Amino acid sequence: MAGNHESRTPRLRTVWSTLLALLLLGGMPRPSAAADDVARALYDAHKQSVYRVEVITPGTDKKNSLGTGFVIGRDDLLASNFHVVADAVHTPEVYRLEWQSVTGERGPLKVIAVDVVHDLALLQAERPLGVPHRIGTLPDKGTALYSLGHPLGLDLAIVPGSANGLLEKALYDKIHFTGNINPGMSGGPSLDAEGRVVGVNVATAGEAVGFLVPAQYLQALVERVAARGFEPAADLTAEIGGQLLANQHELLAEFTRGVWPTQQLGRFQVPGEISPRIDCWGETDLATEKKPYVEIETNCSGQDEVYVSKRLSAGSISYQFFWFESDTLTPRAFYRLYQQRHNSRFLSRADETDVGNFTCSVRFVTVSGQSFKANVCARPYKRYPGLVDFMVLLAMTGHEREGMLFTLDLSSVTLDNGMQLLQALLERFTWQNR
Repeated sequence: MAGNHESRTPRLRTVWSTLLALLLLGGMPRPSAAADDVARALYDAHKQSVYRVEVITPGTDKKNSLGTGFVIGRDDLLASNFHVVADAVHTPEVYRLEWQSVTGERGPLKVIAVDVVHDLALLQAERPLGVPHRIGTLPDKGTALYSLGHPLGLDLAIVPGSANGLLEKALYDKIHFTGNINPGMSGGPSLDAEGRVVGVNVATAGEAVGFLVPAQYLQALVERVAARGFEPAADLTAEIGGQLLANQHELLAEFTRGVWPTQQLGRFQVPGEISPRIDCWGETDLATEKKPYVEIETNCSGQDEVYVSKRLSAGSISYQFFWFESDTLTPRAFYRLYQQRHNSRFLSRADETDVGNFTCSVRFVTVSGQSFKANVCARPYKRYPGLVDFMVLLAMTGHEREGMLFTLDLSSVTLDNGMQLLQALLERFTWQNR
C-alpha cells in the first residue's frame, strides 16, 4: 500500500502544478465568473421593470402581504401570482394593491385578469412602468436561469439557479428550479441568459428547491387579455369559477380515458396510478404477537392543488386503499378493529363563507361480487355554482376476518364528474378467490 501511494504522488503533484499554472495564466477561468457577469447584466437591464407588489389594508395603510410583479404585454401591466393578490380579488372592499419601484416610487394597481389554475394574475397601473419583458420557451434541463424578486420583502435581488424540467408527478405544470426562491419573490420573473422570461416564481420546498410556472401560460393569459383590448374582466369571481369548472372537466376526462395499471391489495386487484400525474405510495404492516393482524395501505394523490384563497384550495385528488386480515382475532374483535379504521375526513380549511355542509347518501353496492357499504358525500361551493367537494368511503362487508376500505376525495368537481370517476374506479376492482 505504501509503495502504491508513493508511486502516485509525483503524478498528483504534476497535475496540481499544471492546474495552478493554467489558473495563473488565465487558461481556466473561474466557472462562476461568467455567471456573475450574466447576473449583473440581467439585474441592471431588468431592475426598472420589476416591482414589489403590496396588499394594503385600509385604515392602517400598511402592507398585509407582498410579492413581486414584472412588466409584461404592455408598459402599464404587471404579471404576478394569483396567490399574491387573491385577498384583493376576493375582498376589494378591504384590501387594495400598490406597486413600489426600486427607487421607492409607489402607485395603485388593479387586477384585470387571472389564471387561477396556474396561479397567475395581470395587474394594471395608472401609468407606464417600464419596458415589457420578452417571453421565452420552456428551457432545457441544465439551462442557467436567474430569478428576480423581493425575498422576505427585502430590496430587489437576483438569484442564480438552473432548470430541471417539468415536475413528473404534478397535476399542474411547474418547472423545477434549483435556486433559492424565498417568500416575497412569488410572482417575479425567472430569466434565461438572454433576458427572456421562461417562468414565473411560484413556490419553494426548501433550500435550493423552487418551482416556476412555465411562461407559456403567462403568454396565453396576455394574449387572452389583448384579444379583448386589455379591458378588465367584467366579473373576476365568475372568471375564476369558469376556470375551475373547465379545469376539472379536463382533468377528470384525462383520468377516465387513460389505461390504468393495477396493484395487488389483499385479495383484490385495484387501480394504481390513474394518470402519470398521480403518485402512489404503499406500506405493509405484518402481524405480530402484539398486533395480530395484517394491514396493507396504498395512498395515491396529485402532489399539488389550485390556490383559491388562504382557506380554500381546489383541483386536488386523492384515493386510498386499506386491506386488513387476521388468522387469530375472533370475528367480534376483528369487527371492532375494522370499525375503528372505518372513517374518512376531508382535509380542508374552508369555512361557511366558502362551502355549504356535506350531504351524504349511504347505500350497499356490489363490487366484483363483494358487498360494500358506500357513503358518498358532497358539499357545494358558495361562490362557484356547479362545483362541489366530493368524498367517498367504501367498506367491504360479509367477511369475518378480512376487510377492505376505499376512500376518494376530490375538490372542486361537478357531482356528475365525481360519480363518473368513482364508477370507473370501482369497475376496475377485481376480487380473487383463494
